[in-house]
Amino acid sequence: MKIKQLRLFHEVMISGKISLAAEQLNVSQPAASKMLNNFEHLIGYSLFARLNGRLQPTPEAILLHRETISVLQGVTRLQDSFSKAREGQIGKLNIASIFAPAHSLLPMLASLHLNKHPQMQMSLQVLSSLAICEGVAAGQFEFGLVDKNYKPQGYDTVEFKLPCYCAIHSDNPLASHSVVSANIIDDTDWITLSPISDIYQALKNSYTSIGKPFNPRIEVNGSLNALAFVAQQCGVTLIDAINMQHVSQFEPRKNILFKPFLPDIYEPLLLISTNKQPLSIAAIKLREAIIKHLTALCKPV
Repeated sequence: MKIKQLRLFHEVMISGKISLAAEQLNVSQPAASKMLNNFEHLIGYSLFARLNGRLQPTPEAILLHRETISVLQGVTRLQDSFSKAREGQIGKLNIASIFAPAHSLLPMLASLHLNKHPQMQMSLQVLSSLAICEGVAAGQFEFGLVDKNYKPQGYDTVEFKLPCYCAIHSDNPLASHSVVSANIIDDTDWITLSPISDIYQALKNSYTSIGKPFNPRIEVNGSLNALAFVAQQCGVTLIDAINMQHVSQFEPRKNILFKPFLPDIYEPLLLISTNKQPLSIAAIKLREAIIKHLTALCKPV
């Protein structure tokens, strides 16, 4: 039994004429007649009797038409689902990220897709890099954004080097410089991340290379926390491009300026997935959008 035979049966039931049914199915009348004959032969009895130029349905046809309508409606829904799946419009997207990208970058990019497709669902989990790598490997997440300190092995990865900028209070004399460096900021207190972070080590090396003292006075575990200390004129800090974009767009600080810092210091970020299972179409689309956006952010302003 074929779906096209059921559609022909339905159209004949509605119109009572094989010619009109053929027109609806975009086939010739002889082809429609043959299809109906084959269908009746398949099921083993007649569905219509010809009376006064019309096809009169048998009692069995009237009974089965109700079931046929239900099946065709189900097929239509299924075809619609196939179409939506092709465009990444249905299903649930499961991803994970460390804090900074999950704070605004991922919601901003994902919302562009979610707002177009109201049937699409999403789960975004903020976790440590280790937990994200384990979740991606286990199939819990389709992909994740992690820092490079964990250095995951056995994953498909795309690496980004996010430029860092120096956040300075507007009342600081250094704010007059268009570009700042360790040579200029030689006696200023720094608000830094953990000493094991790549940013901290790169910043320390920039001072060591010119024989200047490095003054890490306040340690925090997040760039947004560091900005709160800069706002209170406790020192300066380095902030990566993702956090700088978030602050500029969603939490502007009118008394804080962002300056390019020399030598260039970068915050590494990895987009990881696994080739053990294919990504959903929705995940592929979001992954492409993330790569495009982060690639643009990696170009210094």
